[in-house]
Amino acid sequence: MNHILVVEDENWLAMELAWLVQEAGYAVLGPERSVAEAQKVLGRAKIDLALLDIRLGSETVFPITQMLEDRDIPFIFITGNPDLLPAEYSERPWVAKPWATTALLSLIPQVLAAKGHPNATGQRRQI
Repeated sequence: MNHILVVEDENWLAMELAWLVQEAGYAVLGPERSVAEAQKVLGRAKIDLALLDIRLGSETVFPITQMLEDRDIPFIFITGNPDLLPAEYSERPWVAKPWATTALLSLIPQVLAAKGHPNATGQRRQI
């Protein structure tokens, strides 16, 4: 079973996202609501994929993305504001809030299959 880390600070969205992922047959880690909480999980758990809200309160998720990249763990951004994505992440997959459930759930196995290469086509992918 694949382990998916959910990082989302809005309680309702965090719980909905965790439920969707779990109902799809994945093991859910989190949801974590801050960079510090997510970093703790990264230090102690096996993670196959992360779903990351870009803005977590007054901070951004980018310190976590560096840790994920260092461990070759793929991730998907979930954002209501894609303009917050720096150019260095322009090739990473992202899902717009509010997300379409079927689109999000179809993207997860694609990213998992690529294992560290979340965008094999080289084009920015929005779902």
